[in-house]
Amino acid sequence: MKHLRIAALALVLGFGGHASAGQPDVFANPTAGLQVTKPAEWHYVTATQNLENIKAVKLSDEEFHATMQKYATAPLVAMTKFQEPYDDLNPSFKVNLKPYGPLQGIPPAELITMIVPQFKKVFKDFELVQPPIEVEVSGIKSAYARMNYTMEIPDGKSFPTTSELWIVPRGDYFFMLGAGTRQDEKNGTRREIKAILGTLKIEQ
Repeated sequence: MKHLRIAALALVLGFGGHASAGQPDVFANPTAGLQVTKPAEWHYVTATQNLENIKAVKLSDEEFHATMQKYATAPLVAMTKFQEPYDDLNPSFKVNLKPYGPLQGIPPAELITMIVPQFKKVFKDFELVQPPIEVEVSGIKSAYARMNYTMEIPDGKSFPTTSELWIVPRGDYFFMLGAGTRQDEKNGTRREIKAILGTLKIEQ
């Protein structure tokens, strides 16, 4: 189930598509049928920065970490509240598009249920705060879960992290939306993430 192990790290902090010339905070990818608006004070993350962020995470499963670095793909769009490099957990939001492949037909909540154990395996102090539930994203029946864990980096620093995950089906593909904030929300809040999610438009 290597494809699930890779998908499980989608929340670890790129991008395809483009920001509108007249509206630089509006990201649109017509091919994927997606549009989302970045808060004016937030910053887009490049594909190179995305890969560097993945490399910087310390995981308890080193083999998994190596596999993730090898097969990780750039998200359609990724954004952070603060310009990188940033000396703390940087509040973030990202969108990936994944083919269902052999997972076709599995409900979104069940997909998240299949992914969650990988987080538990590789992150310290893992807690599933909100088990997968059905929600609507851009008018589409989707699924959502929230988890807490300790994010560690090689220099010895660690951050109490909250990750949120949404699965939004679209034909033979599904969008995987991921957001990360500190558990204490001292430098960014889940309310900010909710506001970004509220701007998301997906063609049906």
